[in-house]
Amino acid sequence: MKRVLVTGASGFIGRALLPALAGRGFEVHGIARGAQPATPGVSWYAVDLLTEAGREHALSAARPTHLVHLAWEARPGRYRDDPVNPRWAEASIDLLKHARACGTSRILGIGSCLEYGAQSRLCDERASPCRPTTLYGQAKLATAEAYVVAGATWGRVFFPFGPHEVEARLIPSLIRSLRAGQNFDCSHGGQLRDFVYVDDLAQMIAAVLDSKLTGAVNLASGEVRSLRSVIEHVAGLLEERHLVRFGAVDATGVDAEPILAADVSRLRGVTAGMPVVGFEEGAARTLAWWSDRRAGRV
Repeated sequence: MKRVLVTGASGFIGRALLPALAGRGFEVHGIARGAQPATPGVSWYAVDLLTEAGREHALSAARPTHLVHLAWEARPGRYRDDPVNPRWAEASIDLLKHARACGTSRILGIGSCLEYGAQSRLCDERASPCRPTTLYGQAKLATAEAYVVAGATWGRVFFPFGPHEVEARLIPSLIRSLRAGQNFDCSHGGQLRDFVYVDDLAQMIAAVLDSKLTGAVNLASGEVRSLRSVIEHVAGLLEERHLVRFGAVDATGVDAEPILAADVSRLRGVTAGMPVVGFEEGAARTLAWWSDRRAGRV
């Protein structure tokens, strides 16, 4: 039996990942910061992964053959320079050590495109230099290096979106503003990014975990889009493009980087032929979910 332990399992990516793993025949165990409602097919553990006791308890209780490490500080407006980032790096590396000692054979840590820093072309996990400019990116990169040296796998997530995303992020905040008939102020929108629908991302993570791929791998759609095109598409679905004000705010820091998009050649080696939802359908599903939430149906 393949038993997978997922940290951060109640989060935005985690909740999409659990059914994807179950669909691949995994016995699923999830870690969350607090108690979770009963979930069919999932065994939950409420532990603090920033403590050694919490890490050891979860591993001894689940006895996983596989591990996906998602948990980290990720709140918008806070996570990039939060001083807790180095603590998460230390805890993540210790989790790796204890998982190996417990006999976990397959380990996938989840990182971020912010590990790359400024780039002039598509991010290639085999060739692009990593020069992170945020504390978050630096801590993730330090963790990535430890995982790769230990023979584990490290997935760098680009820009996920979809149901259950934190409201302060781009697409949910855009939907909220336009639904309320309010102007949406944003930067010029020329920045190039790689947006990936969260259910597609979950299937990618599950496929990588279920493969023999090691080292760093980009987790992204492979489709480069400008922020302007993303915003205009969602605004068009709402028939509210006139409320979007491009250039009303200045882009700074990482948000001003001209390109953060992925070369997905390595990923395609394990996901070729896998059905995907894609950006357009994902945007429609996301809008429908937020509409249902506003109406109290979810």
